[in-house]
Amino acid sequence: MKTDHDVLLLATRLVDELGEAALRISRVRLVELTAANNLRAAAFWRDVLHTSEELLAAKPAPVTPGSSGFGGPLAAS
Repeated sequence: MKTDHDVLLLATRLVDELGEAALRISRVRLVELTAANNLRAAAFWRDVLHTSEELLAAKPAPVTPGSSGFGGPLAAS
């Protein structure tokens, strides 16, 4: 699938700054534009939504302290 540069730029920015909330914002915007019968803008936001979903799926999970699977903190010597 060929992704438009504007779509990729906006989706990347939304995902980087908002994380999972990027999907909700894209979906709400898509619904608003579809209801207003603005088909061209709705198609743009549909692409942004799909690209955001792909970016979030490819994004590695954040590492939290103690989640490495190697046990707890080191014992004091």
